[in-house]
Amino acid sequence: MQRPLFIVIEGLDGSGKSTQIDLLRDYFHSRGEACHVTAEPTGFPTGKLIRSVLRKEIEVDPRTLAAMFAADRIEHLFHPEAGLLAKLAAGYHVVASRYYFSSLAYQSEFVDPGFVASLNRLAKATLPADLTVFLDLDPQVSMQRIQARPGEDELFETLDKLRHVRESFLNAFTVFGEDENIQTVDANQPLHVVAETIQDLIDKL
Repeated sequence: MQRPLFIVIEGLDGSGKSTQIDLLRDYFHSRGEACHVTAEPTGFPTGKLIRSVLRKEIEVDPRTLAAMFAADRIEHLFHPEAGLLAKLAAGYHVVASRYYFSSLAYQSEFVDPGFVASLNRLAKATLPADLTVFLDLDPQVSMQRIQARPGEDELFETLDKLRHVRESFLNAFTVFGEDENIQTVDANQPLHVVAETIQDLIDKL
């Protein structure tokens, strides 16, 4: 087995992140390699509090929310048992749904991007991903997929916000992604084509 890899899957809601992450976990397992799947916000107390904000159950200042995401990310990195570093040290490939580029993309509408970047410099310095895959999807298609799901919309789930988020992702990759391996994959393609594209990117590492 090659050294454990840290893979991040980014994209708008509805871009197929969960499906592709499941397929990628199956791909690693088919090679006889251990894989740990995780997501942000996490299931730690910090992440549960963030989910309450996203579900509009509680309201906080946007700067507070940005700091909450950064705090949850630090816990995600350094938790002694379930943290990213611990899982990599134990020999698992780690595949994460969302990382610090999501903070820059989703929060830059409300908070100075420089402030968000400063909150996430520890994560970037400690553990940049071996590969960040951006599943690029037209915001209109993203909105249609979100509306087809059961449940209420979350804080960022409007068409205007999704358009802003996509542009913010692209900007964040340019401004904050120096020296990182960031690959854009067209999420409008059939699921198996997207999966094969991601697997090819993994094989090149």
